[in-house]
Amino acid sequence: MTIVLKGQVALITGAARGLGLSIARKLAERGVHICGTDLRFDLLQNELSSIEKEYGVETLAIAADVSEESDVCSAVEQVYKRWNKIDILVNNAGLRMIGLLHETSVDTWETMQNVNLKGQFLFTREVLKQGMLEKNEGTLIFLSSDAGLHGSKNSGAYGASKWGVIGLAETTAKETKRTNIRVSTIAPGRVWTPMAEESEVADADLDWLDVEDVTNAVMYCIDQKAGTIIPLLSIMPRSQI
Repeated sequence: MTIVLKGQVALITGAARGLGLSIARKLAERGVHICGTDLRFDLLQNELSSIEKEYGVETLAIAADVSEESDVCSAVEQVYKRWNKIDILVNNAGLRMIGLLHETSVDTWETMQNVNLKGQFLFTREVLKQGMLEKNEGTLIFLSSDAGLHGSKNSGAYGASKWGVIGLAETTAKETKRTNIRVSTIAPGRVWTPMAEESEVADADLDWLDVEDVTNAVMYCIDQKAGTIIPLLSIMPRSQI
């Protein structure tokens, strides 16, 4: 049985391109109104305008730095003012910076934690506080990574932030256990996104997931009944097992 999503409202961070945009399109295809946030505002606005025309849903583009509390609070407030609800939060925005741990600067460390972990904390807190807890219903999706399950060379700051996401999500799940709010974490392996294309391994002979593969995993979690929880879903290319 497919869950009816038409008329719901989704807030997706990092929605201007890559995985975030793919998730936005898939949800819009199901009749979900979309708010996307990104620092690439012009690109975000153009993509959401295209989604609105193609699928006949309403969209809202917001320029927001996920690591800035004032930006996050304002973004969530704008969504509630527009639609008076948020049914789905997809914590997608993220950043990857590499380096050996003993060569990692404090600035790099703090940037990774602020974008990848603090941003998910802030959006989750505000969505819950500003309306989802009162409604007693909704879906929270956290995007972690295979690096959040297994340590890897040159990824100390990134891996720590993604491990933190899993802990944050598990805590959120425990605290919303007596509600109809569902919490799921997706931990993908290598995904071919614009960020991957810009990475140091873009030209390496590696297998990659498509953004559609991870989008389908996100949709699988969203499509569960209120009483069914998928705490953690790991997905990766065969060679990465």
